[in-house]
Amino acid sequence: MKRIALLTACLWLGAAAVAGATELQWWSHWAIEDNKKVVLFEAKRRFEAKNPGHTVTITFYEKKNMFTTLRAAFTAGSGFPDVLYYDIDAPEFMQAGWMADLSTAVRWENIEPYGKAFWTRPGPGGKTGVWALPLEAASDELYYNRKIFRQLGVTLPASGALTQEQFKDLVGKCAKAGYAAFATGAADRDWAAHYMPNAMLLDKLGSEDTLRLFKGELSWKDPRVVEVFHYYKELIDLGAYARTLSSMTLAEAHRYFHTEQKACMFPVGSWYTGRAFVPQDKGGQPKDFELAMMNYPLMKDGKGHNQKFLGVAGSLGAAAKSPNLALAVKVVDAFADVEIGNLWMAKTGVQTGIKTDVAKIDSPFKWYFDEYARVNKATKWVDLTAQQVRLQMKPGVWDTYVAAVNQGLPNKLIGADEALAKLEDARLKGK
Repeated sequence: MKRIALLTACLWLGAAAVAGATELQWWSHWAIEDNKKVVLFEAKRRFEAKNPGHTVTITFYEKKNMFTTLRAAFTAGSGFPDVLYYDIDAPEFMQAGWMADLSTAVRWENIEPYGKAFWTRPGPGGKTGVWALPLEAASDELYYNRKIFRQLGVTLPASGALTQEQFKDLVGKCAKAGYAAFATGAADRDWAAHYMPNAMLLDKLGSEDTLRLFKGELSWKDPRVVEVFHYYKELIDLGAYARTLSSMTLAEAHRYFHTEQKACMFPVGSWYTGRAFVPQDKGGQPKDFELAMMNYPLMKDGKGHNQKFLGVAGSLGAAAKSPNLALAVKVVDAFADVEIGNLWMAKTGVQTGIKTDVAKIDSPFKWYFDEYARVNKATKWVDLTAQQVRLQMKPGVWDTYVAAVNQGLPNKLIGADEALAKLEDARLKGK
């Protein structure tokens, strides 16, 4: 009888555990980035192992579609996930109270200080919180096709940076040979064509004045800014961008660069590797593609030589109104682990805001880490990326920057002076 009673009790406890089980919903970007999925699924496995009976279902989206769906769900007050991919493309999520404050719920000792600092921002009512955990960090880089450069007879200096005139000559050679200089597609990203002008402004002005410009404290008619835009227009007129710029998506731009090999260079975030270092049938670069890195051109009399943008990118957060908030935060915290940071670097080749132990990273991408270290040997990092410039600008200026510099100027619809006039007008209106 005692054994029967014990068995009955065990069965009852098991049923109770199942009855109390929770299935958490997690929405993530990186639908076509299998290397990043490996890391996400490992964090999911660790959470489920530590929290028996509770499970996590990950639904993958492309970011633009996901944020549109999230906005609608949060606004309606239902249909949103417990855990969500997050980045600065949707800053209003913090102010609206849609993101949970992670200040005391994450093992922040395992996160790089700059990563926590980045997400420490005002939330609802101006109250400061920490709204996400930084999985991904990225710098604004300039990749190139080594095979095409060899074909064109282009040799880079040890610094990896050409002078303003040498770079113009390179763009001309690319166009003359039938290539676009830059494999940029701006159809589904409002910042994709900002990498080149942003980098040249930084090199010309230096970080302090570049930030002042973006914040509206420096005129777009400043002679140095005018000089950069006129030079940029010369590159555009030479054939810097593909004619398909405005209809080509980010994913298509990757393939345009490494698979179709129709462009000499690709100015993009260093998260390039997350998409490129996967099997070719998943959108990755061919095994024999000769990827290399260079630095942005050195502008004449520039005050920002060797400066480059670096910032937090894809991150993870929890929905503030999730009915399973405590568990959702535990999913986020599963990433606050050096082993997860090491796995991220090993699998993706992308920087991370999670602390890592470099000596323990075993990766087939060591050659890439060496290339990255070589080209950035003298780099002085500036805390910003192309995707984050919108945070520095007033809304009207940002909208104008997108219209004029992400579309109008590179598509040859407007000239440099017209673009600058529009930006200056927006700056003055925003004061």
